[in-house]
Amino acid sequence: MADQEIEEMRRRMAAAAEADNEGRKRNEPARHKLKLLPEVTALLNKNTLRDTIVDPEVNLLESVRFFLEPLSDGSLPAYDIQKDLMASLAKLPVNKDTLVASGIGKVIMFYIKSKKPELTIKRQAERLFTDWTRPILRRTDDYRKKEFAQADYDPRYVSHLHISPFMLTISSQMKTGDRSAASSQAAAYAANRKKQLEAPKAFQRARMESGPTTYTIAPKSNVVFNENARSRSSNVDIMKQIRGGRSGGRR
Repeated sequence: MADQEIEEMRRRMAAAAEADNEGRKRNEPARHKLKLLPEVTALLNKNTLRDTIVDPEVNLLESVRFFLEPLSDGSLPAYDIQKDLMASLAKLPVNKDTLVASGIGKVIMFYIKSKKPELTIKRQAERLFTDWTRPILRRTDDYRKKEFAQADYDPRYVSHLHISPFMLTISSQMKTGDRSAASSQAAAYAANRKKQLEAPKAFQRARMESGPTTYTIAPKSNVVFNENARSRSSNVDIMKQIRGGRSGGRR
């Protein structure tokens, strides 16, 4: 019974999408999909049919793609169609096979990259893309389970990594034989680097660094946690509180 209901809705959705495309060619309003929208969202939001809806064999999401695709004149479907269908898609257990069979991922990427959709719609599309690609890329949304690359901090190694384009230019000049230009530029670079490494002056202490900084490798922690020391410290603090209370009572 459920399969028949879904198949009937799939047929009606495809017919409504075709009717709107033909109507736009005659400059008629696209009203067929909008009229069918409440029935579509009611079906998509049925918890008992979630697994059947995303079944690649059933492929109902292909018809959802027809609803979300731009019309024949390049215009987007009604705002309510975009908003309601993306909200319903967020509740479905969409997987890789569903994405391949329906092609729904392509239209979601269109909404992310295109300048036509409103900001709220673009954010809905971005959330869908993130939720759908996370299991494919085997990423977790639980911060406690995320893994970060770690490395021991070595200033000598870091200094070799931070080679500026300016130093690359000097290196190329040394290879081509222009040693005088390379020497003067190297001196200028050394002076600038010395200035940057100077201790901050009083008027510089509150100055923030320009531009955002992103770190992809976390330094390894060298803190050793001693449970016994912690328990002893807590016991000492408790004894101090007890003694302080007794002395206060004598007063």
